[in-house]
Amino acid sequence: MNRHLTPLSLAATLSAIISIGIAAAEEPAPAPSPNPAAVAAPAAKKDPAQRICKTQPVIGRRVPSRICMTRAEWDERTRTDRQDLEAAQRSGLAVCGTKPCS
Repeated sequence: MNRHLTPLSLAATLSAIISIGIAAAEEPAPAPSPNPAAVAAPAAKKDPAQRICKTQPVIGRRVPSRICMTRAEWDERTRTDRQDLEAAQRSGLAVCGTKPCS
């Protein structure tokens, strides 16, 4: 039995996979349930003192690092990271941390 795919059979297989993915993506999402308890949960106030741990990759290491902070600290970190990125994009200069790269 020939285990190698010919270019034609490979193209046909990929075309079938893509068309299945497109058909699945075009199906409408199910309507959210009108359950009032489910709607009220996201609207509830989030505790800023709640401790949240996230796993983040570290450059140069194979094992990701686990960082734990409160919700307020994560929000502050997200805000400062966004501000640093926008400032770097506006200035057009490369920034390494808080100092210009050499």
